[in-house]
Amino acid sequence: MSFLLIGLLIIALILLNKNDLIGKVGAENFLARKLKNAEWFQNPWLSGIFLFFINALLFGLTIFVLTLFAFVAMHFPIPFLHIVIMFVAALSSIYVWMAIHHAENPGRKERFITGTVGSSFYFLLMFVFIFRMAALEPNTPERDTAMEFFGLAFAAIVAFTAFITCLAITAFPAKRSRRE
Repeated sequence: MSFLLIGLLIIALILLNKNDLIGKVGAENFLARKLKNAEWFQNPWLSGIFLFFINALLFGLTIFVLTLFAFVAMHFPIPFLHIVIMFVAALSSIYVWMAIHHAENPGRKERFITGTVGSSFYFLLMFVFIFRMAALEPNTPERDTAMEFFGLAFAAIVAFTAFITCLAITAFPAKRSRRE
């Protein structure tokens, strides 16, 4: 529970400092340059679908690494490595979203379409977790549904947080500081 709260606090700090962090990623990073030069990426629907699949790929990669870690952890008990893996996955996703932010079309409507379509992966994932919570069967001696419910609830919260964060970073332009 405390890791979830710490994670939410970190995401809140990232969103509060979004403009500074987006500036630090820079418009000249490799991914932003490649996407900005791709003609298809200037279509907000195609860039949104690209972001959707990037989010799915990053999520799938994280699940794969966590599954691989589960097999390794059977032989070498390394505490809290799964939390480090999830933290690195979250930071990687945020970095990719900021790079995509630099490559996007500057129009508000186009950014909103791209961000909404792309972040909808996490919105759909949240509904999958909520549906699985609702479809839990009654408790049996060999299955602890209370822990499964709490795990699915945390997963739904994390998916919703990823949806909001992706949408905030990709759909809404960074405000310029008054010093500029």
